[in-house]
Amino acid sequence: MKNKNKLLKYITPLVLIFLLISVVSSNVEFNIKDVIQTNMSQGLRTVKITEEKTKIDYKNVVISVKMPVIHFSNSEVQRYINTYIRRNINEYINHERQESELNNNEKKNIAINYNVAFEDGNLINIVIYKNINKGKKESVLEKDSYLFDLKTGQRIYLDNLLKGNLDYEKVITKYIYNYAKKQDLKIDKQKIIVNKYTDFIIADGGIIVYFNPYRENNSNLNYEFKIPIEVFKNKIKALTTSNIVANIDTQTITKDNKYINSVINIPIIMTSNKEIEKYINDEIRKDIMEFYNESQVEAKKYLDNLADIENKFVANVDFEVKKNSDDILSINVRYYKYSGGAHGYYETVSYNIDMKDGKLLTLSDLFKPDIDYKKVIDNEIRNQIENIVKNDKEYKGVYQFNGIKLNNKFYIQDDNLVIYFDLYEIAPYAAGEPEFPINKSVINHMLKDEYVDIFK
Repeated sequence: MKNKNKLLKYITPLVLIFLLISVVSSNVEFNIKDVIQTNMSQGLRTVKITEEKTKIDYKNVVISVKMPVIHFSNSEVQRYINTYIRRNINEYINHERQESELNNNEKKNIAINYNVAFEDGNLINIVIYKNINKGKKESVLEKDSYLFDLKTGQRIYLDNLLKGNLDYEKVITKYIYNYAKKQDLKIDKQKIIVNKYTDFIIADGGIIVYFNPYRENNSNLNYEFKIPIEVFKNKIKALTTSNIVANIDTQTITKDNKYINSVINIPIIMTSNKEIEKYINDEIRKDIMEFYNESQVEAKKYLDNLADIENKFVANVDFEVKKNSDDILSINVRYYKYSGGAHGYYETVSYNIDMKDGKLLTLSDLFKPDIDYKKVIDNEIRNQIENIVKNDKEYKGVYQFNGIKLNNKFYIQDDNLVIYFDLYEIAPYAAGEPEFPINKSVINHMLKDEYVDIFK
């Protein structure tokens, strides 16, 4: 028996190594079902998870947090994933604290926890759970799922996972509708919005998509649906992502006085070129602090002129990283103000940075000289608006589009140049900031040579 155990001790690692070599060598195309259903992944885990516990008891909100911390051989990837998750949790906590300061609501208790839903040495799927209890009767469950490429640190969204299935939005929506009909579930179809940012979790034999809040105590419905991998026409190809070009941390400034309540999140960009790093951080910080300081003056002036005021002036700044690869860093910074009334005002400012030299790119910088890129993009946006109206007649007459500006607002994401517009610029407030993705296939022939490969 001892000799047998000893033999197994040496044979098992060899079998695992052989299996790994087999997977890597056939990594041109795979059916994710095969990967998901293998139990070997439990024995091949390369990531260790520890946790940090904190408790915040502030006015009428109590938040208990178990923060996951990953430990991985690639320190750059480890840092990026940990910072990414921590940033999102802290942003949520700060806005919950702000709400408790502004509104005299019932006591709210929030428990934040996590789970590793999937890991196979190449991918890790971490799910953050939020159990929100309001008062004595109302409870809501939400979760945020993050799938990361352990080779590069990049977050993988639903469209990245299902690349090759261009109709994935319709396929998933149709499957959910049919499932609800068979199960006689009276779902709210307005909640079923499937797109790039739809939350999903890797599960045996497929994926689970869900819509927050996915469960409420006053409803028997559970807004999460398992989608079998067989419903998609094409196999899911091996995922390939590019290395990150910068780590992104956050500096948060909060202020709460008689005039103003602010949560200001400033991106802190870290890269190997310290000169570029300093320049970018200084530029973004300067803009954000200008907004912050002007908002304080505006709040005092505004509220001093009012005899009775219940609401404080609110000024917030948040940001989102849209692209962090292929020598391009594209960050959207959102400025928000609210001084009472039906709704606040917000504006998004994009910083599209060539990380080779730190240059802040304008739209015209991307295109060859003497090329009428405006005409091509205008036609593409008009076509998209026509399709929007064709699919939903309620949008008829909503958009008043007369063409983009030569240096229109934009950001870069995956293989798209995304053109967007401010509130009221081409549509009413209810339409938000309209966005129009322009695929690289439409503009490739007009791009400068150095920018052709950034759209992927």
